[in-house]
Amino acid sequence: MRSIKRDKDRPRLINQDTLKDKVYATIDDVLQPIVYDSTEVNQITKKNNVYLTPEARLSKRKAASNTKAVSTVQEIVGETATVVSPEFVFDYKKGYAEITSGNNIQTWLASFSNNQLTQANPSFRPDVGLKGNGVSGVSPAYFNYDNTDHFIFSSGVTLTGDFTIFMYVEPIPLVPNVHKKHRFLGKSDDNDMYFSIGESGNKSYILSFSSSSSVIVGISTEYWQPSSKKILITLQRSGTTLYIRENGVQVASETTPTTDFVFNQFGIIGGLTSDTYNGSLYHISAYNHYISTNLVDLENSIIKQASLAKG
Repeated sequence: MRSIKRDKDRPRLINQDTLKDKVYATIDDVLQPIVYDSTEVNQITKKNNVYLTPEARLSKRKAASNTKAVSTVQEIVGETATVVSPEFVFDYKKGYAEITSGNNIQTWLASFSNNQLTQANPSFRPDVGLKGNGVSGVSPAYFNYDNTDHFIFSSGVTLTGDFTIFMYVEPIPLVPNVHKKHRFLGKSDDNDMYFSIGESGNKSYILSFSSSSSVIVGISTEYWQPSSKKILITLQRSGTTLYIRENGVQVASETTPTTDFVFNQFGIIGGLTSDTYNGSLYHISAYNHYISTNLVDLENSIIKQASLAKG
């Protein structure tokens, strides 16, 4: 006679929230809840896949692992599929190649291309996380205005014609709600070639090519206010039009010169040593192409990856 396995003998999943005795670990004298999967066999409970990471973060991490990689993309131009590669991609999850005492970043390797973000002067090195309290591969780079923190690209970047730049940042105002002189991209030998926010009152985004050629986005308020604390800025040029997006929403469309945009610095303009960027950088990448087919997918991917960062 064939034996029949009874339901009560089969493994069954248990939701830990239904257990009366939740499991905790003591870390630095603080009780931390344990996240785990459980099965019950013959009335014996077994705990599997034990994590200290909060359950919400585990869910975000799983979702982010399924996002599109920010590297080469396939764009449809007319009826032709074109593969477009970025000029560079820097992402906090790549980690930092050289970290010095004080948790300062000396070298940040690109996750796509051979470019590097470097800072030879120890006094100007950004930190790993806010005030240097972060962890490599987990925390963004933090730029302190008081220390004139900034990076130099090991290879200068020239964007000709159409282009797309992504920057996921957290601009931190020195005075609450007074966002000004957030200086992102600059050219070391030219104070008039840069991309910045709030260079003067009633102005937000400024893309400058020379002292007489620039794109300026005017605002009704004196100071720019970001749409969220942490923000993905997408800067795109298509022909003679410059588009600016915040977290996937277009906020400006302006006529622009078609001059090459050249930069080799992040966080500072030209040779100026004051009013450097204050805040964090999670991601920056650039394409010598106006991305349209995969724009939303790339923006969503960057936002999801950045949502996992700590510190």
